[in-house]
Amino acid sequence: MNISENIQWITNDATQWKFYTNRSYRAKIQIADPKQVYNVADKPGVIYNFLEDAYEKVDNTGYVVTGIAGEMWPIGEKTVKKYNIAPEKITSEPVEVDTIELDTVYTAIMIPDDTPFTIEVDYGEKAILNGNRIGIEHGNGDYILIATKLINDEYHPDFTDSGQIINGTIFEKLYKPFLFKTSPPYEICSITML
Repeated sequence: MNISENIQWITNDATQWKFYTNRSYRAKIQIADPKQVYNVADKPGVIYNFLEDAYEKVDNTGYVVTGIAGEMWPIGEKTVKKYNIAPEKITSEPVEVDTIELDTVYTAIMIPDDTPFTIEVDYGEKAILNGNRIGIEHGNGDYILIATKLINDEYHPDFTDSGQIINGTIFEKLYKPFLFKTSPPYEICSITML
């Protein structure tokens, strides 16, 4: 994970990370086309994600998603399984779609809203995302969300994942705490330091 110096502390204490799974929410999806103008005038094949102040190029093998706050981002062909739509029904025009709740367990940490930060992501093309940026509402702060890995049947943050930023005002609409299923009552899963 390539993050700004001021938040390097998040990789030193895994106990501050919490586990989540995704919720179903309404989005829009369309075929990515490097010749199409999206939300950046005169720049075909480029989308601007206003939440993280990031410009990202699209290619001709993926899709463009518009999220619940109107933000846009590109996804690859493998990621389309998260959306409740057959790929052949996706067109060059945005189609409303619900996301599917997957069994994937993620881990996230909130960065307080008075701490601007950056994260470099690499989903085939690198981009620098800006968290807690001025002029955007963040609630108590934006989140960094990364994949998990299982070690001895316990979830741990996977700091090799490039991660993503989730705006603090919409995080709870997109993700819910992962409940560690032992026996009722269920407990929210926590991290054990190695």
